[in-house]
Amino acid sequence: MLSVNTIFADPIELRVKASEAPLHPRSGVPISASMEDGIITTESNTYSGSISVVIKDEDGDTVLSTVENVSANSQFTTNVTSLADGTYTIYYTLGDTVYYGEFDL
Repeated sequence: MLSVNTIFADPIELRVKASEAPLHPRSGVPISASMEDGIITTESNTYSGSISVVIKDEDGDTVLSTVENVSANSQFTTNVTSLADGTYTIYYTLGDTVYYGEFDL
């Protein structure tokens, strides 16, 4: 008998940063993120363009920063295995809107 263990990625709940919210309401978050084994997978559901990714530690210091160009229905990964154990906040800037979520290592 073969036993298979399925490992699921932990979702990162993304919220819009209120002070950066656009004047017109959006109909959902155009990206999603999950983490598994120190790799964050970001999926662009409906957004096409540049995404600025910034990860900050508990002190608010930037520990990782990158820019990715994406198209709708695509994904990219961010390796965070080099970061120390702790709680981090990831920020995604899409045009004039900032989404953020927390994750633990």
